Amino acid sequence: MCHGHSLRESEGGAIAILRGQGRQSGALFNAKITLKNLDDDIPTQATILFEKTNRFPSLGACALIIHQDGNLNYEDPAQAPLHHIPFDLYNNQACEACNVSLPARLDLGVGGQGVIGRKVSLMNSRQVIAEGIIGWN
Repeated sequence: MCHGHSLRESEGGAIAILRGQGRQSGALFNAKITLKNLDDDIPTQATILFEKTNRFPSLGACALIIHQDGNLNYEDPAQAPLHHIPFDLYNNQACEACNVSLPARLDLGVGGQGVIGRKVSLMNSRQVIAEGIIGWN
């Protein structure tokens, strides 16, 4: 968005566009993750939308890692992640979207425990599949 003007309407919540090299297929892996807090008393809902999913095998047990910082160029292995969110894609390999109810409610704000501006990694078997930065949606 430039100078507060955009043709795209806000959907609320947070979004991350993930880009990366698919380790299993050798193809580029692109995905979009949206995070929403629908009601005050329920956990955050995540939707992962995949591009060209038919090119990728089932990823199986995966995890979303929300890091402490927003640096895509460097990762401190000694620093614990802000959030580690496990899920699986066994049953979603033929689908373009995976809906996940997270185990807890995330702070979709900035600073403190907020996730805006932080790096997010999609991982499988300790391999990074794709990464991006979480922003406002």
